[in-house]
Amino acid sequence: MEFKVLETRGKDSLAKTLRIKHILFPTGDILSEDVYERLRQKINRWPVKAPKSKDMLKLLSIVYTPEEAELVSSAFNAPFIDTKTIEQVAEETGKDAAYVKTVFERLADKGAIAEFTSSKDNKTYYSMLPYVAGIFELHMNNGIMTDEKREFARLHEKMYPHWGYELGASNYPFMRVIPVEEKLNVQTEILPFEKVSKFIEEARSIAVNPCACRLSANKCEKPLEVCFSFDRFADYMVKHRNGRQVTKEEALEILKKAEDAGLVHTINNQQERASFICNCCTDCCILLRGISELHNPRAVARSNFMPEIDGEACRLCETCVKWCPLQAIYRHYPHSEDLSDDMIMILEERCIGCGICAHKCPHDAIKLVRVREEIPEKTGREAMMRVETERTH
Repeated sequence: MEFKVLETRGKDSLAKTLRIKHILFPTGDILSEDVYERLRQKINRWPVKAPKSKDMLKLLSIVYTPEEAELVSSAFNAPFIDTKTIEQVAEETGKDAAYVKTVFERLADKGAIAEFTSSKDNKTYYSMLPYVAGIFELHMNNGIMTDEKREFARLHEKMYPHWGYELGASNYPFMRVIPVEEKLNVQTEILPFEKVSKFIEEARSIAVNPCACRLSANKCEKPLEVCFSFDRFADYMVKHRNGRQVTKEEALEILKKAEDAGLVHTINNQQERASFICNCCTDCCILLRGISELHNPRAVARSNFMPEIDGEACRLCETCVKWCPLQAIYRHYPHSEDLSDDMIMILEERCIGCGICAHKCPHDAIKLVRVREEIPEKTGREAMMRVETERTH
């Protein structure tokens, strides 16, 4: 089999003036890297960046054919920034509208492009997806595993340190922990964005899908069908990604199931109408592993709360120690004569304020108390702008 050689030049090329060979992708076709590099460069305009590497290009090649990658990179400038109808894309790219529609519908079914119907004009619009949160989650979370998706998951896991650090590359984290609501101290004013039930109640439509991280990691026995999307994203999930539409009552029941399993609620770091709620574990979660494995304190924004232990009610059963997802709780064994220092202690620097310890305590000895007054940005757009402007590297 003969490999062609491509000459690439310019500041944004993969190797500037170096000669780059075409590479063999799983389909068996000989394809040029340049179409995937152009797509990567557009994806890289999202605040969570896509690295310039062969593994990144291989990930894209698994999801997109060369023709699909070419059309998406030609039609859009950046993820979620510009949204267009089939007709607009056809006019701007010179492609036949029927061809564009066929490609975009196929991409939507693969979780490789965003689709939504506008409430203003009732037209269907499309936009490019970022890799995180976007292509990775949507491509994986329909619950169907294939050899191709297993290879995608393998490459994603190989690149995990990049994603773990990249999600914590800003002083304003991309996602935020939201605590177990029933364990918040009733004497404390609870702001609307601190209540998981508020996002459920405000939603027009709710869908639940399997967790992409746990599907990808394939090493966790915790519940799978616990990740929520809302409104236009929920519509997309139901239409294209085997999402299951649920009522608000069903959604609250699933949240309780997630809490019982020790899963942490994480949500867009914004006040209004989040797009999704993830229910995560530190074994698999792309966010929480950033703290548990990479020790990156910016991987996810902590909630404004921290557990407070009632020493009189505590029976030293160590249930909280067992269930804490970040190993932020330990028993201080006594060394005094009167045993007064036999107690449960909190490592404040590790605690993310999720409330799992309080939820699992059989003696109701733990409550969540406010320790911070951090207020997230109001909208998703404002949040993404702040993520970008406060990047540390």
